[in-house]
Amino acid sequence: ETLRKYPPLPNILRNVTKPYHVPDMNVTLEEGYRVLLPVYAIHHGPEYYPDPERYDPDRFTPEQVEKRNPYCFLPFGEGPRICI
Repeated sequence: ETLRKYPPLPNILRNVTKPYHVPDMNVTLEEGYRVLLPVYAIHHGPEYYPDPERYDPDRFTPEQVEKRNPYCFLPFGEGPRICI
C-alpha cells in the first residue's frame, strides 16, 4: 500500500519499438513514439482504488488483487523491463 500511495517513480517512459494499434480506439502508436505511463495517477484513480488517499493495506489481500487489472499497480513498471 505504501508503494501505491508513494510510488518510487511517478511516471514511466517507454519507447514504441513497433507499430501498435490500441484496441477499441482509432489510434496507432508508431515506432519511435514515446509513451508516458502516469503511475501516480493510476495508483490514485478512484475507479481502481476507492478513497485513494486513505491508507488501506487490505487493498492487497488476494481477493482484492484478483478483482483489479494487474496493470493498476506499477511501482516497479511492468513487462520485460520491470525495474526502476
